[in-house]
This record gives sequence, C-alpha cells and structure tokens, in this order.
Amino acid sequence: MGLLKSFQFWLFFVIPMALGVYYYSVVASPQYEATAHFTIEKTGQASSSPLGFLTGIAGPTSSTRDALIIKDFIESREVIERTKGELDLREIYAREDKDFLSRLEANASIEELIAYWKEKVNIEFESNSGIATLSVMAFEPQDTLKIIKAILKESEDLVNSLSEKSRQDSLKFARAELTRAEDKLKQARQKLLGFVDTEKALNPEKNVEASLSLVASLQGELATSEAELDTLRKSLHDNTPKVRTASNKVSALKRQITKAQSKINRSTSNKKNAKSMSAIIANREALMTEQGFAEKAYASALLSLENARISATQNQRYLTVIVQPQLPEKAAKPSLPHDYIVLFLSCLLLWGILGLIIASIRDHAGWM
Repeated sequence: MGLLKSFQFWLFFVIPMALGVYYYSVVASPQYEATAHFTIEKTGQASSSPLGFLTGIAGPTSSTRDALIIKDFIESREVIERTKGELDLREIYAREDKDFLSRLEANASIEELIAYWKEKVNIEFESNSGIATLSVMAFEPQDTLKIIKAILKESEDLVNSLSEKSRQDSLKFARAELTRAEDKLKQARQKLLGFVDTEKALNPEKNVEASLSLVASLQGELATSEAELDTLRKSLHDNTPKVRTASNKVSALKRQITKAQSKINRSTSNKKNAKSMSAIIANREALMTEQGFAEKAYASALLSLENARISATQNQRYLTVIVQPQLPEKAAKPSLPHDYIVLFLSCLLLWGILGLIIASIRDHAGWM
C-alpha cells in the first residue's frame, strides 16, 4: 500500500515536476515581447448609437467599431498575406535552434500558421478610453519590433482605406442623387415646353383676359369714331370722302368687335370648348407643379452633395500610435518563478486527481 502511494507520488508528481523544471531551465527558448498602444480617432462629430439614444445605454461608437475591425484584421490571415513582403513569419517562428514545443513546424500549413500566429499576437481594447494595446512575441528582440511595426503600418493602411471608401461612397451616392434629380427636372421642363407648343396655351386664363381687353379697347375706339362721324355729318354730306372714311372705320371696328366677342363666347359658352379649356388649365397646372417639385428636389440634391463634400473632409479616421514599440531587453517567457509555481500546482493537482481515481478503482475492484 505504502509502496503504491510512493510510486504514484514519483510517477504523477516528482517526474512531471522534474521534467517541467528541466524544460523551463534548460530547454525552453526565451521569447521576447514588444508592446504598442494606439487609438483610432475620427474628425468631426462623434456618432452615437441609436440604441443608446433610445435606452440611455451607451452603444458601440464609431471608434469602437473601427478598433474591433482592426483586432479582427490583426488576428486574421489577411495581415499575414499583407506583410509577406516585409516579414517571413515561417522563418521567424520555425527556427531549428529553438525548442520544439515553442517553435512553428517547418512544414506547417497556412491554417496551422494562423493558429500559431494568434498565440503570438494579442490585442486588447479598452472601450472607456478607446485605447488598444497590441503585443507581439518572438524569439528575437529585433523580430518583435519588426513584426509590430509591420502590423501597425498595415493597420494604418486599412484604416485609411476604410475612411477613403466611406468618403467615396457618400460622394458617389450624393452625385447619383443629383444626377437623378437633374434628369427629372429636365424631363419636367421638356414636358411643360412640349405641352405649351402643342396646346399653344402658356396661360389660357390670360388669353381670355387679353381677348376681353381687346374688345374693351375696340369699343372705346368705336365710341370715339362714332362721335367723330356724327360731328362730320353735321357739317358735311354723307358722300364726302371724310364722311365715307369715318363711316368705313366705324364699320370695321364693329366687325372686329363682333369677331372678338364671338370668339370669347365660343370659349366660355360652348360646353365642349369650356371643358377643353378646363382640361388645358388642369394639365398645365399639373405640369407646373411637377416642375416645381423637380426644382426643389434638385436644389435638395445639390445641397446634399455639398454637405457630403464637407463631411468627406471632416469625417476621417486616423490611427494614432500613443506608445511606440521599443526593443525588449528581457525575455517575457519563460516567466520565472511564475511558471514554476504554475508547474508545481499543476503537478500537485495531477497527482491528487490521478491518486483519487486509482483509489476509487481499487475500492470497486476489491484490491488490497
């Protein structure tokens, strides 16, 4: 019984502990860590979350979303592909002179490289301050600095591209709306001009008013001419040239008045013409209203384009590095005595759990 417990102690505690101490003190390759702090700033007014506006609970701001995008980007395959020209991660992490537990396999697939990369890079974001902390670990101090600088450069390029895309999308949409409004305005104006040319009715009401004014003017002139004719007849015979000329003028004015009055009567008394006149007026008013709406829409689209241009110059994102990465001097791993404490507790837990399992099996099997 005592011999079995002693064997278990050596097997599950002493030997794993000795192997762990040997690994950390002799085999484990030192790993260095470089750290940088950055934030993503946006000029112009900060956008607030609609959910926060309705509930009073702060929602994700624009800078928070941008930081999460950068976090996703840094931990993805994309950053590995973009930094190929500057970094050879396989060469950096698959060094044969490093311990087999820490290094990357030389023939590792891209999926294994991504999984390994996620273990070596870490980014944490503080939502209250908006500051992101990026840390990178490698076997050589120079490599950590080279990697973290390459990541920051690619992240800044991504932020710039996102900002540029947002600006271009806003301007593109505003220009498209302006073009659409301009086309509608041109169509409305062409419809109205075509209607005027076809119906010859720029303003039917004024046409009637003009006819009435003409009749009134002719009647005034007729009265004057008749008075002149009466005066001439009192002093001259009807066969004299002056009397005949005045009489002919009165007759001509009467004919013009009769013709104008008959035209007005046809326009106002004839049901068909009255209906046609009403239809012309209604169509003209509808086309003028359509043109008015089109002009307002065009003015609104023009103002939107100008606002989009102003917003494009203001709403820009910037990746600002607050704390520049520095060349590390002391290895972050192995972290002694922290690793020894963790190793001791792990071996102790292993010995306790396996000892309980073996004791339980012995009791059920009836071992002595």
